[in-house]
Order: sequence, then structure tokens, then C-alpha cells
Amino acid sequence: MSPDRQTVGDDPEERSSTHVGTMRILDRTGDTVVTWSVEEAATLERAEAVFEQELFAKKMAFARPEGALADAAERIYAFDPDAAEIIWVRPIQGG
Repeated sequence: MSPDRQTVGDDPEERSSTHVGTMRILDRTGDTVVTWSVEEAATLERAEAVFEQELFAKKMAFARPEGALADAAERIYAFDPDAAEIIWVRPIQGG
């Protein structure tokens, strides 16, 4: 790797201090991933915009805290930049 480039997470100090969240949008096209860092305004703004777009599309968001298992995920209605992972799904409709 060139000296002017560094992959986020290469430095153990950086790994412990930088929170990177992941948003997964599950739909018929597959699994779309959006990541953000609370320390990078552009990624945070993009993630918030995607959250609002999916919410407007009537999808359901579930978030899990850092280090928690999937069964600890809870439904959320507002973007949580501290969430480790946000997963979007379409509601199941019966008939």
C-alpha cells in the first residue's frame, strides 16, 4: 500500500476511536450497503439521507448496538449514527 493511502481500521488506535456504522437495505435487488463515520460529515449526511428515503418508502428499520447479537436489534424510526448496523426490510403483508 502506498504511504499516502491507509485503509480505515489498519491502525489499532484508529479502530478503537472511529465508529463506522453500516446500513443494509434488503430488497429484490439484493443487499445494498451504506457505511458512515460519525467523524466524516459527508458520509453521515449521505446515510441520514438514505435513511429518510427508505423511511419515506414505508420500509422498516432495525438497529443493533455495537457488539450485540442480531436478536438484540430493535425497530427504530429515526437515524441513529451510533448504531453498529441498521437493516431495512419491507413489511410483510398478509391477505
